[in-house]
Amino acid sequence: MDHMEIVISILASNVVSILAPYLAKGADVFAQEAGKAAFHKTKNLLETIKKRWSGDKEARTSLELFEEKPARYESVIEDILKEKLEHDDEFAVQLQKILYDMEPEIEIIQKMKVGENIIGLEVNEIIGGKTRVTQEVEQAKDVVGAKIKQIG
Repeated sequence: MDHMEIVISILASNVVSILAPYLAKGADVFAQEAGKAAFHKTKNLLETIKKRWSGDKEARTSLELFEEKPARYESVIEDILKEKLEHDDEFAVQLQKILYDMEPEIEIIQKMKVGENIIGLEVNEIIGGKTRVTQEVEQAKDVVGAKIKQIG
């Protein structure tokens, strides 16, 4: 497997792993558990795939079956996604952007006149998502924006 095949395989797997719980639990339960923002982003992901596959009978039918029985058709959708993404770079980029926008986000803002021993963010490990630390300190001593032991 070359690098692009690995990237496509991971992308397809990630898409299916996001959609499966959404479809299995139903929209209302998913929205309650994951939150409204995650619900809307997941719904957008599904609608994007539906639109892209609207002209492909096999893919469209498989997606409809996946919506009805996610556990049974997960691997089918993943295989079709891999196949489609290998030949459609634009679609791959579109799905990557949607997934990127779904990642968790942490934003820390610290504003103070005087501060000492300030740490904006201290974590052992960040596996994914986005972090942003903004520090505005007029007089400061020992300021650290972020202390992260491991990323990825």
